[in-house]
Amino acid sequence: MQSDEIDRELTAANPWWRDPDNWQASDVQLRGARESALDYDPRPLDDLTAGGLYILRGPRRVGKSTALKKLIARRLDVGTPPRAILHVSVEGRTAQDVVDIVRRGATTWLQGEPGQRLWVIDEVTGVDGPWPESIKRLRDSDPYFSADTVILTGSSAANFEAARKQLAGRRHTERSDRTLFQMGFRDVCRALGIELPAPPCLAPASLGDTEVIRAAVADVRPWLTELIEAWDRYLLIGGYPQAVELELSAPGTAGNVALRDALWDVIQGDALADSDLTPTRTQKMLRSITASLGSLYSVQGLAAAMNVGHATAGARLDALRRAFLAFPVYREQGLAPRPQSQAKWYFTDPRLARLAAEFGAGSPPDLTAVSEQQIALALLRALEEDAPGAAIRHDSLLYYRSRTRAEIDFVSPAFSQTCVESKFVDRAWGRAFQTIEASGRRTGIVATRAGTQEHEGGWALPAALVAFLLGR
Repeated sequence: MQSDEIDRELTAANPWWRDPDNWQASDVQLRGARESALDYDPRPLDDLTAGGLYILRGPRRVGKSTALKKLIARRLDVGTPPRAILHVSVEGRTAQDVVDIVRRGATTWLQGEPGQRLWVIDEVTGVDGPWPESIKRLRDSDPYFSADTVILTGSSAANFEAARKQLAGRRHTERSDRTLFQMGFRDVCRALGIELPAPPCLAPASLGDTEVIRAAVADVRPWLTELIEAWDRYLLIGGYPQAVELELSAPGTAGNVALRDALWDVIQGDALADSDLTPTRTQKMLRSITASLGSLYSVQGLAAAMNVGHATAGARLDALRRAFLAFPVYREQGLAPRPQSQAKWYFTDPRLARLAAEFGAGSPPDLTAVSEQQIALALLRALEEDAPGAAIRHDSLLYYRSRTRAEIDFVSPAFSQTCVESKFVDRAWGRAFQTIEASGRRTGIVATRAGTQEHEGGWALPAALVAFLLGR
């Protein structure tokens, strides 16, 4: 990139350089947050260590850009010099463009001592070319960039594992990987004004501790009715901020064309933008996944439904995974994944599971399947919190299948002696405990619809309570 082109882009992207007192009034993301009825303020990057290199990833339309702008505003409010913060979006640029921008920013625009400055490089996964290598070279060679605090963001898992390996030893901090998903169950409850108890956050490993579970159930029991009712709403609303804001303004709204079209653009216009799928084939893919929620998923069946080859179907499915729109749960073998085995596939939000039906392609999913999906996501989020990267490695949340084909929905090396089975019913979950016992596990959690009962082999707990206890 030419220097004058970089200068124009950086000047436009960093209005606080010119007007640190008033830039927030005209910022698109901050103005939208101020005008929204939704009280939601995720802070995935509040605990930064000076000089660290961080990666913030997650699906589109969950608030990453707004969270970054709020972070910048808070930094300025506590006295960070305006010219010590640089923000730039590099989506659609080349890896060499990124190098040019950083070098120009370091030598001409940013002020302050090395280590005091903050770089926010947005949508780096949209860069054409080997951006991890470019960031690595800059981190190794540039005396300012190597010492400064750097945030890289992206809406795709593509190249993030490579980046983690390339940048090992150059990040100077723990917990340098962060993921911002859709709003979790707790977030949605708070936004809707649903009364909640003081939340005990359980690590996944605590699911097998009977005493911990017993104490948590006793503490939360007075709120169980509200939690169960809230879970039913959550399974319909989902966690996209736009969907929750709509629920605040028009409670009980079954669908919204603007939201439907926005999510369609995330899938067809972004995640599958490089594919040759027609809208009809994309809807068939979404319908196929929805119809199989909670069951082993056949990529060959997807290929037949879309009238494409097996490899093409697998690639399109993987595109949804890379965009954090869907995720696989692999079969375990010795608590390690078997990627070549048939996986279960889930969406990351209930609205995605209903999207095909909103376009008239198939029926909406049964709430039993959606509840299982959201329990899977609650577990995945908790595992990601404890071991950053779990959400893109897909090696921590697995399913168990015995030789007699008895299945347990969710097992993990993080809670090796216990498991979680989704049974979204009010009674008759005894067989689930028989399967748990036969698997050799000491205990298990059965996520029911409303039933709460301590069992010799673990606990039957409402799915709402399981998600609430795991929430962050």
